[in-house]
Amino acid sequence: METKEIIILSAALAFASFRLYQKYIKNKTNQSDNKSDKAGKEGSFTKDDDYEPYSGR
Repeated sequence: METKEIIILSAALAFASFRLYQKYIKNKTNQSDNKSDKAGKEGSFTKDDDYEPYSGR
């Protein structure tokens, strides 16, 4: 292979790697956004607001 072919091949590989990385980051951020939305919609606390765990009741 000539030097020109190696440069073109490495540039194409770098471009493809960069695009895959962008898709990975986009999917990762979308998944974390979906998880935080679900956690906010579900009622995670079942105790009353005036509950004090160390009050000695």
